[in-house]
Amino acid sequence: MSGTANLESSRTWQSDSQPGSRRIGNRSRCFRWRTGLAIVVLGGLTQTVVWNLAGSDRTLQVLYSMPILSATILLFVLWWLFISGLPWLSRFLGILGVGAAVGLWMLVFRFDGFWGDMIPRFMFRWQPTSLERAEQYWAYQLAQPAMIDLDSTSKAEQQSDPVPLPITDFDWPGFRGPNRDGVVKSGEIRRDWDRTPPKLLWRHPVGLGWSSFAVVGGLAFTQEQRRELECVVCYDFHTGRQLWVHSDIAQFTETLGGIGPRATPTVFDSRVYALGATGILNCLDSRRGSVVWRCNILQDAGADNLTWGMSGSPLVYGKVVVVSPGGPGHTIVAYDRWTGEKLWAHGNRRAGYAAPRLAIIGGMRQILIFGGDGLSGHDPNTGGELWFFSWPHSEQINVAQPIVVDEVAICFGSGYGKGSALLDIVVDAHAWTIKKTPRWTSKQLKLKFNGPVAKDGYVYGLDEGILVCLNLATGKRQWKRGRYGYGQLLLIGDVILVQSDTGEVVLVEANSERHRQIARFPAIKGKTWNHPVVTRGRLLVRNAQEAACYDLRP
Repeated sequence: MSGTANLESSRTWQSDSQPGSRRIGNRSRCFRWRTGLAIVVLGGLTQTVVWNLAGSDRTLQVLYSMPILSATILLFVLWWLFISGLPWLSRFLGILGVGAAVGLWMLVFRFDGFWGDMIPRFMFRWQPTSLERAEQYWAYQLAQPAMIDLDSTSKAEQQSDPVPLPITDFDWPGFRGPNRDGVVKSGEIRRDWDRTPPKLLWRHPVGLGWSSFAVVGGLAFTQEQRRELECVVCYDFHTGRQLWVHSDIAQFTETLGGIGPRATPTVFDSRVYALGATGILNCLDSRRGSVVWRCNILQDAGADNLTWGMSGSPLVYGKVVVVSPGGPGHTIVAYDRWTGEKLWAHGNRRAGYAAPRLAIIGGMRQILIFGGDGLSGHDPNTGGELWFFSWPHSEQINVAQPIVVDEVAICFGSGYGKGSALLDIVVDAHAWTIKKTPRWTSKQLKLKFNGPVAKDGYVYGLDEGILVCLNLATGKRQWKRGRYGYGQLLLIGDVILVQSDTGEVVLVEANSERHRQIARFPAIKGKTWNHPVVTRGRLLVRNAQEAACYDLRP
């Protein structure tokens, strides 16, 4: 038996040692490794081509690249395990090493939501999570007694006539200012921040959410999530001290946007109107925070909530408060601002995320609604639709506020590769018409959820995180410079205040000829999507972690 085994072994060795057999073995190994190399090269080339085809649209680049990257990794792992021809011990050790590296990464870092371009955001595990920060904030607020205790306020006092809260030209009564256009008209600000940096007046933690501030008469109103409570909060604008809190048992959460309310309160005639992410609309006394009336606009409309929650700040004028819940017959809805009674509702178009706004177009005041299906104008007395321009999005992601140009045209746009346009509105013999095609469309200004500003015939906005200047007459791009992420803009005289999505605040010249940054400083920390406020020479900023107020007066 031993001799037979040795003979077979000798034959096998002789067979393997033949030149033809060696060539076959080398050819097989070469084919295997070429296959692995082809997977890597083709995956990388496909990734590069798709990245370039998406142009400068960072969101589409990320969305399209992730499946390709995942498929490349999966194919390479399958090749490594079943085709590479390596000894099984080497295959096992390779997979074990990769698993150990992934495990080490997971031990050190944890997922903490997404940036505006949908790139995952990671933090060290020893840093507090957003919920843990919210708990720290909760403990902080419990140690800060409110100036007004609603529980101890008598029912007669809560139902008494509100104390007047007049709105002046120096106030910021709602989302993006008095006209919802991001233009600051209440004086100049200091610009030499190197020599005289912005002076911090106060800073403290806040609850979760993406609401901005409304500031009137020394009072600052915002919305926050505190545990299971969705809150409308009033702070002293000068000191940051909490004055009162109204809370509802409601919590909206979603993976990309996170937890908390999105819309900014609106102040009008001594009352505060706030729309929560789940559709709760509150009318509150501005001085005390007591409830005047309350309803749920989604339940009233028989409509489902949007993927990222109700975000459009209420529009208040005359005797009505206007919202856009969507749903059958409820594109636009008006409630009596004193009683909460529903006065009228019109339209069957889907809701979007932009806030309704009043504008003068063709000499007539009307309501602009940038909904999930497009842009429309409505009669402010009845809600009836005057005109409509189709600008659909599969996920209803029309977010950025439209801006009116010389009362005859509207500049608007969306992200996710959609771009922007300038639409001419014409009234002839009391009939409203729109041109079938916009004056221009452009892929150079993709307004994802960042509202633009306009000055002297040019529009400035963040195109997937990079500041862009377009000629409003032609749509031609003047320049594109400065990566500020998915932040927000304000126009102050001849400068643009840019708040980056990391909490840094920057001043840029509103100059169509060039991009020139003249000042910057770190205002707050953390992911910052909330809109900044500048009023009475002070800058008010917040995100889902903290709020701060700075003195910018000359």
